[in-house]
Amino acid sequence: EIAICTDLENDVTDVTNVRGAYGVKAGTIGLTVAGDYNFDSENIVVGAEATGIEVAGIGLGAAVTYDVDAENIGFEGHTNIIGLTAYLNGDQDEVLQNIGTSYDYNLAGITLSGGLNYNFDAEEMTPTVGASFSF
Repeated sequence: EIAICTDLENDVTDVTNVRGAYGVKAGTIGLTVAGDYNFDSENIVVGAEATGIEVAGIGLGAAVTYDVDAENIGFEGHTNIIGLTAYLNGDQDEVLQNIGTSYDYNLAGITLSGGLNYNFDAEEMTPTVGASFSF
């Protein structure tokens, strides 16, 4: 998968980012590597994700990213239990920045979602609610 990103409000010929990702499956485990290059800042961000790891009936996954300019490694771990997704994330400087949960429910082709995130820096809880559909 390759994406070319532009700012549609300005000039669509001004390409700002090129992103690419490649994924493979090894049994139930999915592995993805990705990269992003910003033409303006010349910054590169690379990442990798593993999903579908199952331990005692619980689905686990993890992602790690590296921002070349910031020289910063970020990470996220997530789990899925009976339709509920829980995650935590941080970076090399602050191991635990956010923790949260979300739930999706499909109602006649419409996905209803709700979630809650707690940011440890701001000491703030943020709820989310959404609905999406495809046609």
